[in-house]
Amino acid sequence: MNVLRCPFKSRQASLSCSCLNLTLRIHRCLSVSEAATALRPFYFTVHPDLFGQHPKERSINEDSLKKLHQYIFALRKQENVPPTNLTFFAKNDADKEQGLSHIKVHLASPSIRDTVTTVLTSCQLPLDYINTISEVPLSSKTKVHHGPDFRDIFAGRKGGEAFYRKVEKLNLLSWIKTNSKISRKKSQESRDYSKDVKEITGRLKKMVGVRAIGWHTNWGPRRFTACLTSLEKVSENHPIVVKKFLFGRNVVFTDRNGVSLSGEVCLNHTDVPQVWLMRLSSVPAYDAVIERLPYMEQELSRLLCHIKIRRRERHHIVMAEEYEVLLNKILNTMRRNQDLVRRMFRSGDLSRLEMVVEGSSAPLTLTNLGQYLIPVSMPGSMIVDFIAKTQQQAEERLKDAISLKMIEDEVIQQCQDKLGLIHLEKDLNISPAQMTQCCERLMDNADEITTYMEGVRVRVTQYYSVTDDGLVCIPWNWEND
Repeated sequence: MNVLRCPFKSRQASLSCSCLNLTLRIHRCLSVSEAATALRPFYFTVHPDLFGQHPKERSINEDSLKKLHQYIFALRKQENVPPTNLTFFAKNDADKEQGLSHIKVHLASPSIRDTVTTVLTSCQLPLDYINTISEVPLSSKTKVHHGPDFRDIFAGRKGGEAFYRKVEKLNLLSWIKTNSKISRKKSQESRDYSKDVKEITGRLKKMVGVRAIGWHTNWGPRRFTACLTSLEKVSENHPIVVKKFLFGRNVVFTDRNGVSLSGEVCLNHTDVPQVWLMRLSSVPAYDAVIERLPYMEQELSRLLCHIKIRRRERHHIVMAEEYEVLLNKILNTMRRNQDLVRRMFRSGDLSRLEMVVEGSSAPLTLTNLGQYLIPVSMPGSMIVDFIAKTQQQAEERLKDAISLKMIEDEVIQQCQDKLGLIHLEKDLNISPAQMTQCCERLMDNADEITTYMEGVRVRVTQYYSVTDDGLVCIPWNWEND
């Protein structure tokens, strides 16, 4: 995600609407990513985090950004919005005495495109990027690029093209017509099982004092209920043992045994209850591991100039002992490279950056959200060099991710309300920009799909599917013709 850098003609002017990477469009003339790219320089200038030493100005910027956010989304819903006056403070290098510039922005346009243009103009920023975007409204039938087509790859093989012509392309409307009834049926079955889950969980809480019980596999609610029943029987037969090791803890049925990074007791749903009973005796030994992890992360942060260590949400559960091994490896690596760290980062402060410790097979990369993914197998010199070269880009992406998240949350709520969905979520590998684009297109086609999607739960991912509990999965770049 390349950040557009627009030079200020006058830093005095200050900014306006940036925070919202204002991505929404009334006539679809500006996409989320296009508006975000155009307004990103504003956001970097008025971001509240830049005003830590100016609490009053920080508060004003936060409030103005919130109002700007509301204004844009009201336009997206094609509501009549009264004119709005906003006040922002911006960093001003030219004014050494004051240090800040004061800007007032008047918003009165019914168009998101015109609103973005007004903001850019009021801050004396160029309109080159906006002018490259067509003013002709995009059709809601516009196709989304899906990447390489496998038919192009295999077309050279004998009969390859003819074979792929036979494969029917899925589009959202036809697929949801076919699968909405299946989803509702499975959802009803899931609700029936959820009653049993709630009852058994309640009995286990009273019997052995577990704090909560979760489920983290691809199996459906029927399997979850069976596991809970088995755990209840074990607890009835061995109440003292089970209570000793599970009292006050969270339990998760997954495909592993042990204790997770967050301290949850993991029970393999494929094991028989007797195996669970044997595994429980080792649970207290992990308490020391869980207590050591924060101190190890603090030490790693210190070795890398106070960079923030984050624990990334994943599709699978990370076990505590595995994470400890990873931390030990990268700690030893960075201890051997302290001279290089001091030479490369003379300021000695990377506290604005974030990194995630990854396994040996992971790539050394900077995510779209601005986090460094650091594999423990990577030489320390390469880690330090990579961070030094991409430091500025990481800071920009972190700031950008905040505004994208604000917009994403608002669009998700709008889409959920307009389509009458029970719940709307996304897969971990779907970016905020992709999620926002998907939700916008769903709302644009609400007249056609609401009948079939109302009252269902939806997850935006990379594929079409209906899970065992009735959750509807659709690709973020779905086609509609």
